[in-house]
Amino acid sequence: MRRLIALLTVVVTTLALASVPATAAAEYLRARAVRFPTPGATTKIEVAADSNIDITKVRAVVRAYAGGPAETLTADDFELVDGTAADGVWRTKSAVTVDQGRWWVDIELTNADRTVMYKQRATIDNGLDTVITDFKVTPDVVDADHPEVTYTGRLMSRTAGGDLAPVQGAALVLSGGDGADPAITGADGWARGTVDFTWSGNALFRYAGGFLYRPTTSTAVPVYLRELLTRVTVSVPDRLVVGDQVTLSGRLEREDRQGAWAPLAGKQVILRFAPATGGDARTVATATTDASGDYSAKATVTEDGTWSAQFAKDRVAQPTDYHFYIGSEWFAEPREVAHRTAITGGNAGPEPVGKGEMVTGTGRVMNKLADGRWVPNPGTASVQLQFSTDRKKWSAKGAAGVWRDGTFDVQGRADRDGYWRLVVLRDSSSEPSVSGTDYIDVRYRTRIFDFNAAPEPVKKGRTITVMGTLYRQTDKWKPYASKTIKFYFLPKGSSKWVYMGSQKTDRIGRFRKGFKASKDGTWRAYSGVATSYAKTYRDDYVDVR
Repeated sequence: MRRLIALLTVVVTTLALASVPATAAAEYLRARAVRFPTPGATTKIEVAADSNIDITKVRAVVRAYAGGPAETLTADDFELVDGTAADGVWRTKSAVTVDQGRWWVDIELTNADRTVMYKQRATIDNGLDTVITDFKVTPDVVDADHPEVTYTGRLMSRTAGGDLAPVQGAALVLSGGDGADPAITGADGWARGTVDFTWSGNALFRYAGGFLYRPTTSTAVPVYLRELLTRVTVSVPDRLVVGDQVTLSGRLEREDRQGAWAPLAGKQVILRFAPATGGDARTVATATTDASGDYSAKATVTEDGTWSAQFAKDRVAQPTDYHFYIGSEWFAEPREVAHRTAITGGNAGPEPVGKGEMVTGTGRVMNKLADGRWVPNPGTASVQLQFSTDRKKWSAKGAAGVWRDGTFDVQGRADRDGYWRLVVLRDSSSEPSVSGTDYIDVRYRTRIFDFNAAPEPVKKGRTITVMGTLYRQTDKWKPYASKTIKFYFLPKGSSKWVYMGSQKTDRIGRFRKGFKASKDGTWRAYSGVATSYAKTYRDDYVDVR
């Protein structure tokens, strides 16, 4: 093995290990760490590694940084000094020695399944020290109109005797500006360049190092950014309906050095929304200002809350030239939103209904969310019960609010046949909606007055006369003529009614019919008139002796 000059510096890097999923546990071979237990001109190499099966071989390859010689040095005499062959520490039996320069150490592991090479696991540093002198940046104050600065600096290396010598052809990179190209040193070690500065901070000249030279960084030179004031506005439509796309608009301006406000064109304004229920505000749209500083953007309405516009508030996510400005934000007044509604299970009844009685409308009001789902109205809507004879002209018969589960019942008085429907009224929280229609027949009440089955008691075989008067209620109770009365008899001790015949009422609603008395029981006069609201009957018990 070659004997090279003394080792100056040893730098050890440790491999950061990612966790291995349980499903992949059967297939891993890892180099966990590399270190040098005896640093110096001659040093051994120590490797910590593990595998799912025994590691059969460990090998190290020492190679030069970019710009160094292509030849490599290989060490393959590793022996296990701690742990097991599946999880242990291996160390070379012999030491290696490097020439002046900076060297990578690659580690190769082998088990029965495969061989894996881990590149650049450690660094042996035997390069020369470097220093950047005379670093300057001009001007040291920039603004939106004058962002460019000029920077200069000189890269020198320190010899073994302590003297400084210029380093030619090295790439120096300015840190702190907007991505300057590398500046290459000349024969005198000087490097120059220009770059824009879009924020206040320290400018640094950095040298990443090479094969012979170690990296270095200059002293910091502060550069100050003079930021300009801005202001932004946002306008929101008067009525907001959940699920709708609305246009948000406003203007962005900046204040110049003389204190005058002017449009700020070509900049991005971020539109934000903060829910009234709490939680973090979220970005809902972005817009770019035109030559007049104006902007507009579409956003979807989701819930109650506050809309805002902001400019240059997020220095990380927005373009670098936004750092020339002091960010601004404008909040609109908190806004309530309305929901589109629908009535499910809508029904009006009873059917038929007696004149002057109440029709009850029932159902549930549903709200539509921004994602298209329907959920019960939380008790903010109002429902109106409406009536029409022709389904063209509607009149209100009653109104009521809904419960927290969206259900409701609302009543209105019936006075004639017609159509009934339910309507969600338009208000600050609800868009209107209409149920289907129900046709309800309004029927009159009927009643049998002066009812009697006589005589009572009666002798068996004699005639029993069942009589009375049928009335109908319109604006008042009136005799009901030419309507059929049916007669039934329920013998004592029986549960079965026997049909006995029928008769129509006369012009003043009277009926009278005789039957032969045969046994004790109850006589019934029954009216089932189709135009009546409810069936009517009267009973009378007769004792037959």
